[in-house]
Amino acid sequence: MPPPTTPYHRPDGSIDPAYFQALYADEADPWGFETSPYEAAKYAATLAALPRSRYARAFEAGCANGVLTERLARRCDRLLAVDVAPDALDRARSRLADVPGVTVERRAMPDEMPAGPFSLAVVSEVGYYLSADRLAEWADRLAQAVEPGGHLVLVHWTGPTDYPLTADDVHDLFLGRDGWRAVHGDRQPQYRLDVLERQA
Repeated sequence: MPPPTTPYHRPDGSIDPAYFQALYADEADPWGFETSPYEAAKYAATLAALPRSRYARAFEAGCANGVLTERLARRCDRLLAVDVAPDALDRARSRLADVPGVTVERRAMPDEMPAGPFSLAVVSEVGYYLSADRLAEWADRLAQAVEPGGHLVLVHWTGPTDYPLTADDVHDLFLGRDGWRAVHGDRQPQYRLDVLERQA
């Protein structure tokens, strides 16, 4: 059955970027990234799961207002953080203005996936906004962008949503693809976290 026709669904079934811009136009921190204990604990777990203490070049998709980005930057020589919502990006740029090595850009996945090579890619709370076909396309592009031995971090909410995919849909798609080796997996009551290593 085709997805419902709403202002926020694209013809391919993915969530339209207008959804995110509308949220940030109404509220500076619509998901409570700056204040939520859940988010703080999830960020701490994400950083603790990184297999290396430091990464040369990293990529973060869906950086929103840059709360996780600021923490990731402490572990990266260079970090490219992207999002589709201009208001969120404005807030991220303000937050990160004095953080060295960070570049913030407006890019839509999967079409504007940067080429890499990256030693780390972080896909946190963003994969399930895509349709299955578009996520598979992005998975191919991520596989090309992450260098052999590099890591991919997947973190997604496991509660009920009306998004095109679930957390398990996203993580299982990546875990089922050739060229990745699972190095860490954790399921908490509200989120799932997996770390994959790119194989040569």
